[in-house]
Amino acid sequence: MHEAGVGPADVSGAAPVRSLGQREREIMAILCTVGSASVQDVLERLSAGLAYTTVMTTLDRLFKKGFLQRKKKNRAYIYSAKLTAREIEGQRAAGLVRRFFTDSGEHPEILVSCLVDAVHRYDTSLLDQLEAKIRLAREAQAATGGAAKEDS
Repeated sequence: MHEAGVGPADVSGAAPVRSLGQREREIMAILCTVGSASVQDVLERLSAGLAYTTVMTTLDRLFKKGFLQRKKKNRAYIYSAKLTAREIEGQRAAGLVRRFFTDSGEHPEILVSCLVDAVHRYDTSLLDQLEAKIRLAREAQAATGGAAKEDS
């Protein structure tokens, strides 16, 4: 089966964001917000009460996956994210779109229509924002002379 990773490693060298669990995403969000932190600093900011060793293991796993940098300070590591919050969300969105189109047997225009309907039911102001972003993307594309990807 085709693995629809969320983002190529070319953005940061990190693994696809799709491979992150809920706790890992929360820790990444904390590090993106505070910049850098020790295990204890992260532990104090987590929404759920976890053991110190659980947080330490999770940070180490994120480091080994390539999402974090760390440097030794005295006897502890100080961790920081390799990706910005925007890059993380960009990779998640890219993976969502990739899976949306590759995991369905439907034609792309049907999927887009269903997506627009779902966004409209979810939040009409979000639909307006989406429309504005599409307009800006088209203007940027026209300004650079880029051609849209077309599938026949």
